[in-house]
Amino acid sequence: MSEAARTTERLMLRRPGPGDGPGYRALLTDPVIGEWLRPRPLRPFVAADGDLWLDEDARHWERFGFGPWAVLEREGGDYLGRVGLKWTDVGDEAGVEVLWAIDPRRHGEGFAAEAAAAALDFAGELELDRVFAMILPINAASLRVAAKIGMERAGEVEHASFDHFLFRAEPTRG
Repeated sequence: MSEAARTTERLMLRRPGPGDGPGYRALLTDPVIGEWLRPRPLRPFVAADGDLWLDEDARHWERFGFGPWAVLEREGGDYLGRVGLKWTDVGDEAGVEVLWAIDPRRHGEGFAAEAAAAALDFAGELELDRVFAMILPINAASLRVAAKIGMERAGEVEHASFDHFLFRAEPTRG
């Protein structure tokens, strides 16, 4: 298996490809995901945003050798979401974010925490000193995921023009 692909107990995590367009589009246009990733007064996501994000994720993988994964259920192959690592602005500096977004119809099944924990493991293999997560205060589900995977609250940060809770973790180097 390539470094770009991982499996967990229930998931296949792999570098996204052109066939993931429908999954990306469906995920980003879901109103629940929009509420957490592009809240009002910003315009809601449209299908073209899914294509843009897929393209950006592919370029991130090419440039850095890591990025967000397409998350698939091992049994049945259903597309579940997008989870992984990505360079972003953390306040006024660059940092690697652990991000997760799972199809809201599958929330509560532990997929986000399972995939995000794999991303933290991968960050350790990449020998990253620290990774961050930025979560809107209203996103209770993601706050639970951050706690479940052992991220520590590290204050608040403005990101994408909104105040977010900032979490951090120091991955175990592998």
